[in-house]
Amino acid sequence: MKKILEYTEIQTKITSLFPFALTLGVMVFNGSQIRWDATLVFFVGMFVFDLTTTAINNYIDSKENGQDIGYTRNQGRAIIYAMLMIATISGLYLVYLTDFVILILGMICFGIGILYTWGPVPISRQPYGEIISGVLYGYVIPFILIHANNPGLLVDFNFVAPNVTMHFNLVNIIYFLIIFLPPTLLTSSIMLANNTCDIEADVLVKRYTLPYYIGKENAVVLMKILYISVYAAIVAAVVLGVIPWLALLTLITAPRVLKNYNAYTKDLVKRLSFKYIIKNFITIMFVYDLMVIIGNFL
Repeated sequence: MKKILEYTEIQTKITSLFPFALTLGVMVFNGSQIRWDATLVFFVGMFVFDLTTTAINNYIDSKENGQDIGYTRNQGRAIIYAMLMIATISGLYLVYLTDFVILILGMICFGIGILYTWGPVPISRQPYGEIISGVLYGYVIPFILIHANNPGLLVDFNFVAPNVTMHFNLVNIIYFLIIFLPPTLLTSSIMLANNTCDIEADVLVKRYTLPYYIGKENAVVLMKILYISVYAAIVAAVVLGVIPWLALLTLITAPRVLKNYNAYTKDLVKRLSFKYIIKNFITIMFVYDLMVIIGNFL
């Protein structure tokens, strides 16, 4: 079990767990129904597939850098196939419980997860990796969970052969985009920090990420803009009344976040700096999630 957890880097799964918990808290606050069968099935599929994508990443990277994944290559590949099967079965069962919107979004997630480090042009080697990862974790996960529990709240899907119609609730979608902007930007910040610290090493393996194109100085400025946008989105969501007022207490994390940000910019060496951006993600998302959840009881 320890080897599997290391192979799948279990400690990195906060990027999916925090948005999941936040979504449940937001749904409760807004009086949305929660179907626990669909929620549980989605959680299993989401979590296992998150483990799968990390295993794929480590498996492919080990071919280039020779790192030890803890298994033979055949064993490592077998574990990937087994987890992929569990995630696929969970996803298809969720489609059975809901509708084809989940199938479409699920296929997109699977495609992005697999092509992130695999294929002729991996997403991780492109300048849009920050956007893709942020949207996937910050927006797609909450969207699937909300739609699985409340079909029609964001998008209404109807199929009457041979016609397919989809109607979007623009007001709810705008609220959705504001509420879940923080996890989206914070996930992107992790990728941005990672790529900024790895510019020189990435170029050697022909990996040209966003910081390569905009430069380290602009990447550092962009990081600060992301944090400012996170806090602005939380204030906007409270003002609009779609999350509890208690969420404003997330703003008290700003001094700590600024301190970590300054520590990160001091060296921009991965083994020294990257941890500060991870700490910022955990700090903001933990307080944001907690305040939204507690706010439901006040």
